[in-house]
Amino acid sequence: MDPLEILALNLIIILAAGFVSGAICRYLHVSTIVGYLIAGAIIGNGALQILHTENHDLKHLAEMGALFLLFSIGTEVSWEEMRHVGPWILVAGFVQMCAVAVPVSFLFILLGLPWQGASLLGASVALSSTVLVFRALHELNVASSPAGVRSVGILLFQDMAIVPLMLAVPLIAATENHSPLEFVRLGIVTILFLTTIPVLAFVTHRFALPLFSLLRSRELLLLFALALLGSGCFVAHILGLPAAFGAFGAGLILGGNRFTQQVDALTLPFRESFAAVFFISLGALLDIEALLHDPLLVLIGFPLVVLVKTLGAGLAIRASGMSWRVALWMGLGVSQVGEMSFLLLSEGLTRNLVQESHYNQMLVLAIGTMILTPGFIRWGIRKLGNDPSLHTSKEEKAIEARETIREAVIIGVGPVARQVASRIEIFGAEVRFIDLNSVNTYPLIQAGFRAVTGDATKRKTLEEAEIAHANLVLVAVPDDEASVQIVKSIRAMNRRCTILARCRYQRNRERLHLVGADYVTDEESQTALMLIGMIEKLSESDAF
Repeated sequence: MDPLEILALNLIIILAAGFVSGAICRYLHVSTIVGYLIAGAIIGNGALQILHTENHDLKHLAEMGALFLLFSIGTEVSWEEMRHVGPWILVAGFVQMCAVAVPVSFLFILLGLPWQGASLLGASVALSSTVLVFRALHELNVASSPAGVRSVGILLFQDMAIVPLMLAVPLIAATENHSPLEFVRLGIVTILFLTTIPVLAFVTHRFALPLFSLLRSRELLLLFALALLGSGCFVAHILGLPAAFGAFGAGLILGGNRFTQQVDALTLPFRESFAAVFFISLGALLDIEALLHDPLLVLIGFPLVVLVKTLGAGLAIRASGMSWRVALWMGLGVSQVGEMSFLLLSEGLTRNLVQESHYNQMLVLAIGTMILTPGFIRWGIRKLGNDPSLHTSKEEKAIEARETIREAVIIGVGPVARQVASRIEIFGAEVRFIDLNSVNTYPLIQAGFRAVTGDATKRKTLEEAEIAHANLVLVAVPDDEASVQIVKSIRAMNRRCTILARCRYQRNRERLHLVGADYVTDEESQTALMLIGMIEKLSESDAF
């Protein structure tokens, strides 16, 4: 049969298998990734043998699926949000990776594997499934709780770590063939590549994306995203870096702006289709017959992986400020071997660092742990019960607000602010005002209110209004750029207050949320009514 005919037949089989397995998984409320892996195992070499896995063109298509996954991960990374969450994510993520990868790698070395293959297997075991865990936490309404945010933060660190890990694979494989100068050259090229990403992101956000806003064309935005993805992969390949590095960088360039969700929605069909090809191709490498000859490794390895990963994640969550009880039960939900592990393993197979038998055993461990993950998370949440760490951030603020001074600060004196202020006074809260114009603040001072005349973008003005003691802050200034700066400063000075913000343009809503605003309404809506409605909802939770 002609190679093109084989490729076409493989694609038809994979897409059909992906459709059937995806439909079954949706019906059973199981991750589609697990379904793709199982479907691949059924139609692959170890079972029905109807898929020609030796076709190299198919492997290239599968690699494209991995590139789209990394691109989507890059777009979801927001540096504004990362700074808001805090540096503990880096500490907790690093602790989790080391606490799992080091002992697992050492165990593989004791079993007789060379250090190169052992370190690669250890790193792959340390990675978990972001998609699976985040979806389960979201369904249980704990994704935004302190404990949930820490779990997601660890997973986000792993997603970012996959890029340097992929970069390290060719270095490990070529330790005996390349001179030290080659490693220095590759390191310099990597640093230069990384430094261009924020520059290109700035240029894209400043010039390219406003152009798309004027043109109002989804098609052009999609073409731009695909061209950027392809260019990033090609440039990385030319420089001797993994194409995955370029895909992740392209995602970072497009991430963290108002177009991110639109780009994600436009590329979703491509990502899902190529992801099905990728995971079904991986599952097709599963050799069930070889597995039956040596089942003890899987039987022993399965509880060992769950134990080591639970302890590693628990140690990381404990390092981020949670109690040991919360850390261990939440760590159980991160105890699976994730889908990104197979990016490392497939690269290791290509460079002869990992044997097919090891890959086969890892695949079984991954499928088993991923199937059990939703049950593990539900069990852990049920054991924690009504622990305060499972309250959402807004619930936590409302609870703490009852125990602090009942104060509100309104920034920007206008008709909307006056209506909201009168409503806040009904709840017995002390109201203070900040405005740049003394003409607005003088009548308030005469009426007995405390009002500060000054620029609210300046920290000194906010300190004079005692913003650190406020339960509620309303930002109602006419300039969106000033609003973003004010909200950012308030959140840095007061982590627990509830911030309501008004913006003139719809496109700035996401920016205000990212820098710390809890509720945002735009100029075009009935602003005063919406803000009053928000305050009444807060009052129902006894925040004031």
